[in-house]
Amino acid sequence: MISSLDNPKVKLLLKLNMAKYRKLEQLFLVEGEHLVKEARQANALIEAFSLEEKAGYTQLDAKILKKICHTETVIPEIGLCKYFAKNEIHEKILILDGIQDPGNLGTIMRSACAFGFKTLFIGEGTVDIYNAKVIRSSQGAIFKLDFLFGNICEFINNLSEYKIYGTDVANGIPLAEVAKEKKIAIILGNEGNGISASVKALDLPNIYIPMENTESLNVAIAGSIIMYQLK
Repeated sequence: MISSLDNPKVKLLLKLNMAKYRKLEQLFLVEGEHLVKEARQANALIEAFSLEEKAGYTQLDAKILKKICHTETVIPEIGLCKYFAKNEIHEKILILDGIQDPGNLGTIMRSACAFGFKTLFIGEGTVDIYNAKVIRSSQGAIFKLDFLFGNICEFINNLSEYKIYGTDVANGIPLAEVAKEKKIAIILGNEGNGISASVKALDLPNIYIPMENTESLNVAIAGSIIMYQLK
């Protein structure tokens, strides 16, 4: 059992709670039995840690797991994982333009996985996909999607075969009237400000969801409804 905070493995696990170290080491953590299993199945798992003595696990003291985990109760299992290089461009793409809330991003991943939007393009200003809350909210969907990163405008310029839609009420097409294209890309914008000015300048057609008694929906909910309708 590892019981010292000075242990080199423990020091590494604690560092990975910060995005800059995750990027530097190309490593991240998952918390909980389900996510450790998903990571193992995706061949992303390097080492698993547990409160209990179990075959295939390194045993950690409870006080160490409590320091590492982001939940109030101690998670009995965690996994050390490597960044995975899955970057295929599929027929249905979700483009994320400045999504900042980790819970929203994780929920979007889950819905994208469920409704066939297998490629996520992560634009500048979007929260780190390896953030602990993103991974928990994704419920393992992160291991079943392909990710691309970079400048959204440059990416869109290379999608000549795709029908691309922004999401905005202004000059928008009601969701029910949007044709189900074979190759389609949907842009979801920042929670407070929507799609960025540089992307708006591309003058793409917009989708909007007609609503009653409210002006807007949470971006994860809106994105889920759009993906379901267009799946």
